[in-house]
Amino acid sequence: MVKKRSITRFVVLSIIALVLVLLSVCSFTIPGTTTNYNGFINSIPLGFDFSSGYSIVYNSKKTATNELSLSQAVDQTLPKLDKFFSYHGFSEYTISKLGDDQIKIEVLDDEYSSTYLNLLESPQQIYFTVEEYSEEEGGNTNPQSYLTSSDISFAEVAYDQNAGVYGIRLSLTSIGRISLQNLITQANNISSNTVYIYVGEIGSSTWGTISVDDLKDGMFIQSSSASNTTSAYSTAYQTASNIFVGTFAVNFTQDSINTISARLGDNAWTFTLIAFLIFIVAIMIFFAIRYGEMGLLASFAMVFFATLQLFFMQAIPFVMLDLGGAIAMFLAITLFALSAVVIMERISKEYSVGNRMHIACKNGFRRSFWRIFDLHIIVLVTSTIMLLVGQFALSYFGGVMFIASIVSLFCLYVLFRFFINSYLPLNSTKPQKMKLYREANVKEIKEEVEIIPEDKTDSLKGGNNNG
Repeated sequence: MVKKRSITRFVVLSIIALVLVLLSVCSFTIPGTTTNYNGFINSIPLGFDFSSGYSIVYNSKKTATNELSLSQAVDQTLPKLDKFFSYHGFSEYTISKLGDDQIKIEVLDDEYSSTYLNLLESPQQIYFTVEEYSEEEGGNTNPQSYLTSSDISFAEVAYDQNAGVYGIRLSLTSIGRISLQNLITQANNISSNTVYIYVGEIGSSTWGTISVDDLKDGMFIQSSSASNTTSAYSTAYQTASNIFVGTFAVNFTQDSINTISARLGDNAWTFTLIAFLIFIVAIMIFFAIRYGEMGLLASFAMVFFATLQLFFMQAIPFVMLDLGGAIAMFLAITLFALSAVVIMERISKEYSVGNRMHIACKNGFRRSFWRIFDLHIIVLVTSTIMLLVGQFALSYFGGVMFIASIVSLFCLYVLFRFFINSYLPLNSTKPQKMKLYREANVKEIKEEVEIIPEDKTDSLKGGNNNG
């Protein structure tokens, strides 16, 4: 009965492993839909080392209100450009200055790149006034603005939980906070609690309004047509981006755009995957030769490790594969393989000193745990630091190793141990199949059985019988 249950487990696990492998490498159209499934491997975002991109050169022109030289204005804009690309989710990009008036930007080729790049050429100014623009007789056709784009440090899309609408959140510069106080003072002077907001230019209709009480650094503003629909989010997102671009010290016009190939060649990723597969197969062959059927179980656990690693690499947004990430993939498999070797060597040692197979396996996992756990914790802490402070290649390396440290421990001490425990009922008398050996003069250690004294046996039965 126990053997039958073990066989059933391995059949089910083999099916699961096969499904995971197919999900990792296969691409297909999901039946009944027009959606394409690309597989875990093909869904992992690739960096410049393995993927093509765009190289765009922009000409720069100072804004009308900027008093810096053109070269200084470009230098002032570079940090804001970096913030722009980071906010819009560009995982890898380069920004460089060409001469005094040009900026070169390299970005990866994806479905959103052109949309976001177009935003750089569509800046919009924002104005806060205490009087509303009006062309009617006696109306103010030139209301003074007290807070403008030059006072804004960042603009982003936001959601107001209380109002249930999408809008824009504005962060102010140090000078902007002074302008804000001036705006509040002017509104109080005319006893108005409403401030009018214009985007683009001060025109016939306001973009939105905000009460004086809500004026603060990090204020939430909304258009007069704000709502909580998907289109409202898209509109607010684009408007926020246009406002932020409007805070730049220069305006951009595209000079040239070129496609750039992957740095390591168009087929580099394919060759990397082939090498990755060969590396895994080589480890499996070594396991089988050195540890027999125990090595096959370790290889089975490694299949789960590799597929789960690929799944999380494509599912978690902080992972991208460039050369550093590819190296981390190989190191992740090496981490698992070395840890499995430590466990199997410990099992072999436990058997060689006289323990029975099941005791040797139990002790092997137990007595190797802290050594392996310490190694994985070191990898986890190091990779976390890389993620938090590293840039691009270092960060992506850390991301892969962060996932590997967690998945490896799970596959070793949950799956591999489960496989061993499920295997032992199928083979508990032929240690040579697991390449377990001991010297002929080593006696097998009998399992300790607690012997209960006779008087204690009587007490367990309800106390002594005094006749």
